[in-house]
Amino acid sequence: MVTVAVLGGLAVALFGMAAVGLLADRYIAEPDDLRADLLVSDANKWAVFALLCGYVLVVEGRPLSSMTGRSLDPLAFVAVVGGGVFVLFAANAATTPVFDRLGVGGLDEGLSGLASLSVRHRLFVAGTAGVTEEVLFHGYAIERLLELTGSPLLAGGVSFAAFTASHAVGWERGAVARIAVPALLTTVMYLLVRDVVALVCIHALNDAVGLLLAGSVEDAGDADDADAAADGTTR
Repeated sequence: MVTVAVLGGLAVALFGMAAVGLLADRYIAEPDDLRADLLVSDANKWAVFALLCGYVLVVEGRPLSSMTGRSLDPLAFVAVVGGGVFVLFAANAATTPVFDRLGVGGLDEGLSGLASLSVRHRLFVAGTAGVTEEVLFHGYAIERLLELTGSPLLAGGVSFAAFTASHAVGWERGAVARIAVPALLTTVMYLLVRDVVALVCIHALNDAVGLLLAGSVEDAGDADDADAAADGTTR
């Protein structure tokens, strides 16, 4: 009975976001306004998150702390968060030229559209992704898969595959390939530290920097366009 209940929770955690996204694409007209589109997307994420929390409390009969792993002491927490953010930044700097050379599509088109959003809205988007995705795919999924299988490799592999696949809804294949890099790294980080709050902070901070830099990326692109026009060249 416990195993059946856990399998139901895993279905929500691993496939809930993708399922809701597909249903929204099928039955709900995509809003013309980017802000409205993001609000719908974030509302879907929080709905799945709330569903899982309710499932844990009511169906599994466990406290919410059962899907947060352990708690690091303050110094270790700061070190893990700082180190984790640094690793993600370094990985992005190292892999971006490789993806560019291979002609793998990037995230610039999607990120540049976010430049019109307020700083508060961009931070909300980053916070939403950090909380909902880390709790579902890592805090709950990995903890429960470890209980069922005892295998960190299997637990991490299933979590990573589901996390990456969930981003295939609404993103180009090239963007998903790039997203797979931080997805893999955060999965490994969680297996090493088993503190979902630390991973939420790492994920949210990494996304926040990318979203806050979106405006500068667009401004740089506009400046390049202006320079090209002044030189009488085309791009």
